[in-house]
Order: sequence, then C-alpha cells, then structure tokens
Amino acid sequence: MNIFQYDQVVSHRNLETLISEVDVFKDKMKGNAWIGLHDEPDNPIEQFIIDSYDFHFAHKCEGVVGFEWWIHVMEKDTQMITFHADHDEDKRINEGDMSFPMLGTCLYLDDIPNPTIFFNTEQTSKYEKEIEPFPPTSAVFSYADKGKFLVYNPRYLHGILPCSDKQSTLWYNVWHYKPKNLDRVGLSRLGFDNGHYIMKKRKDPVLYLGDTVTFGMDIQQKSMTLKGPHGTQGIGDLWEVNQ
Repeated sequence: MNIFQYDQVVSHRNLETLISEVDVFKDKMKGNAWIGLHDEPDNPIEQFIIDSYDFHFAHKCEGVVGFEWWIHVMEKDTQMITFHADHDEDKRINEGDMSFPMLGTCLYLDDIPNPTIFFNTEQTSKYEKEIEPFPPTSAVFSYADKGKFLVYNPRYLHGILPCSDKQSTLWYNVWHYKPKNLDRVGLSRLGFDNGHYIMKKRKDPVLYLGDTVTFGMDIQQKSMTLKGPHGTQGIGDLWEVNQ
C-alpha cells in the first residue's frame, strides 16, 4: 500500500509550538481550512504546512495549488473518525463527481496507542457503498508517536476507532486545485519562526507476522471482519496486516 512515515520532521521546540497552537485552534475552527502554495502563513500551523511540503514533497509533485488542513482532537471514548476517503465534498454533493487530493499527511501530536487504520479499499463513486475491493485484502495500522509524520494515498478508506484517551492529530492534503468550500482560517498568530526540519529515513509498512485479533465492524454500511495486531501497543509502528 502507498503509505510511509518519518519518525520526526520538526524540532522538539517547534513540535511543542504546534501542540499549543492546536489547542488554540481546535475550538475556533468551523471546518477544514485552506492555504495556497504561495500564500503568506499567518500562524505556526500554516508555516508548518508550507515548510514541510517544501522540505519533503516539492521536488516530487507537479501542479500543486495549495493545501486543505484540519485538526482532529478526540476527547471522549465515544468519539471516532468514521472510515472515509479524502475527497472534495462540495464537488461530490453539488456536481455528483468524485475528486481526490494528490497526497494526504498526518502529524501525530501525542503517543496514544490507538492506531489510524487504512484499508486498500477505495471509494469508486459518489455513493458511499460503492467501494473496491471489498472486503479489503490488506490493512495498515499506524500507531502514534509524538512528532511522527505519516504520508498516505488519500483514496484509501481510513479512520480511527474510539479510544478512552485524548488523541490529537494535525492533517493536511495536497491539492491540484482549490475546492470551492475551503477558505483561509483567518486567525493570525504572530511571532513565530520558520520551522527547523529534521531529515529522518523514510519507513514503509512492515508485514505483521505475529498474533492477531479479529472483530466485526461496518465500513460504509457494509459488514466486514477486521484482523489486526494483538498484544502490542506499537508506539510509532507501521504494520501491514493481510486480511
């Protein structure tokens, strides 16, 4: 599957700044936000997005226009991120067409041992039930580690199951056009520095051969059985499990 990670991409000081900014922004944002490739950043989060793109992806991507970004803070054991593929929601609703970003990323802001799960299943039309392959034949379990930076194919269905601990993540997608429903967040936080970036070796998923646990779940209103790692908290790990 087209997923990989870097163990750490920013200095500890800049990471603590981003964690503080997420605490500020999480209650002020009404939805996903936008920053253009050539826009001037207004805050440390926008600065991180621009800098990390330049550092890791600018030499690999063509036709990039800007970035959609958002924050997930899960504070209750009833909260979860429903399994979905990243796409242009406005275009799906108003034009009946599916359009996907070029790249998806996630920065983990803690080390809570509840994985982000990715399937090799993609949404193939505007109808949620039309997904292929189903059931999935492979799943990747990405375990949080503070400062870990995950890169993924945004077409993969992915989500996070409920957990009893607070989990915080910062996400952005790389787009080749600007979706109509996205705007700048409009919150200025002055006095921040350019990020200090760390080049860590890229890590791809490792095939998991240990004990597994299975349980039933629903994905896009379809029932399936998920097989996952058993008996490990897996801090920072990236396991691929054949289903």
